[in-house]
Amino acid sequence: MTENISQVNNCKKHKKVLKKELQQYQEQGVSLYLDGELSTPKSIAKACLIAENGVYMRDYSEDEKGRIACVSFDFIKENT
Repeated sequence: MTENISQVNNCKKHKKVLKKELQQYQEQGVSLYLDGELSTPKSIAKACLIAENGVYMRDYSEDEKGRIACVSFDFIKENT
């Protein structure tokens, strides 16, 4: 039983850390996308947490000055 509680706590911690990171990007004017659609830190963190049969891969796009302009999260299905 303790192991399951630890797993839940780790998932919540990971979600919180990811959401905070994405909020910082958003505050800097970086656009965030989830599966090709403009999204929010909360929605992206939740999707990454509950992804089944795959994972979300990050893709960073830069502007002409080499700064991060966009972070995209695209679902990659696992081969079963």
